This record gives sequence, structure tokens and C-alpha cells, in this order.
Amino acid sequence: MSSTVNVVAVTQDDPFFTGRFFASFLATAVNGPVRLVEIVLLRNFNESRLALARRLWKVYGTVDMARLMTRYAAAKVADRTRRPRSVAALAARAGVPLRTLDSINNETYLRTLRERGVDVLLSVSAPEIFRATALNAAPHTINIHNGKLPFYRGMMPTFWALLHDEPEVTITVHTMAEKLDAGEVLAEYRVPITARDSQYDISARAKDVAGREVAGLLARLGTPEWPTSHPVDMSQKRYFKFPTPADVARLRANGKRML
Repeated sequence: MSSTVNVVAVTQDDPFFTGRFFASFLATAVNGPVRLVEIVLLRNFNESRLALARRLWKVYGTVDMARLMTRYAAAKVADRTRRPRSVAALAARAGVPLRTLDSINNETYLRTLRERGVDVLLSVSAPEIFRATALNAAPHTINIHNGKLPFYRGMMPTFWALLHDEPEVTITVHTMAEKLDAGEVLAEYRVPITARDSQYDISARAKDVAGREVAGLLARLGTPEWPTSHPVDMSQKRYFKFPTPADVARLRANGKRML
């Protein structure tokens, strides 16, 4: 492998969290060996915008949904005033090519990765399971999960950590396997949870930390400082689905906030 680490990131675009990862990642990677060759955008939660809005409304409720939409509008304004927050706007400012795909398992696309010398296929909140062809499309296929594995596998691990009164969220960087969140762990980064944190606050801060730390980690690829991965004990596994309104009610009953 050359001294340059070529990365293709697979993600979904939202103005709240994934943009924070890329802002932090790009700021850390600048002038270093890590080169973000391309960002692949998949559809948020792999569903239509209307379906996504309904999903969020069921979880957040009317009041918090209105507040969330206010933040969404502010982010859109920021994108137009050279203070980008969305992945697309951040990519445009940094000159990183952006590609929209219906599926990362598109074999025609995946064949281009080795042709372009891509070293790492990086999943950043990608809303789709990577099949075998995708998992083997680059020398390294890596996922970033904002939960301790194997205890917080699945959806919105920051929510479940907050509900369960955890003192911190663990960002887990792991190799990808055909079973969801079941690869070998490369690194873990801890993000403390304070008494004043909402679920939104924790998710946002975790993305900031993840972007910075993952850029630094990938800069060590191909060097003696690259960590040796280790398996997780899947006998301890738990899997969490997307929170229901009842789950959110439990969180609020404990005096905690979504926003």
C-alpha cells in the first residue's frame, strides 16, 4: 500500500449528525496521509422522506418534532451561507466527489474501488447491510458504531445508553462481517454522558469525536501503529431496534430529554 490511505465513505445525509462526523474527519485529515476519495450517499434509513418524517414524529412527538424541524431549517440556511452542516455541502466545500447510490451492494460500482486503489470502505451510519461483495470490495471494510459492542448492537445506541443510565457512550470502530455489528474491534473511544445531556447532545458529540479519532486512526494504516483487531464475545450480545414512543416515554419519565 502507498503512503496515501484512500478512503471511500458510505453514509446518509442529514444536517444533524453525519455532517458533524465529516466536518471533524476532514479537519483532522487535512495535509495528512488520509485521502477521502469519495462519499457515497444512500437514502436516509433506506426509506422515503415522508416515511422518515413519520418515523421521527412517532418517536419525538409533536413538540420536539417542531423543534427538530426548526434546527433542520437553520441547518439548511447555514448550508447556503458558507457554514455547511450537511454532508453534501461539506463535501462540496472540501472538493470531495459525492455519489448517490440506491445500494452500496451495486456490484458494478464496487468493482471500481480496487481499480481506483481504494484502501478502506468506511461505513458512517450507512442505512444498509453490506453484503459479501461489498465486504470484500476493498482491503479494509470498517464500520463506526456509537455503542459498546456486543452490548449495544443495532439502532440508535446513544438513546439506549442514555435510557440505561450509562456513564458514557463508547464509539466502536470495527471490521465488518456479514452479521450486523459482529466484526472485530479495532479501537474504542469513550464519550462521557453528563447529567444535562439530551439524546441529541450525546449523538452530536459522539459524531464530532468519531470523525476526529477515526481520521487519526486511518492515518496509521499500513504502519506498525495500526492496532491488532480482537473479536467480541457474541455470547454477550444484545440487539436494540429503533426506539418506540413507549421507550421515549420511559426516557422522559426518568427526567431525560430527546432534545
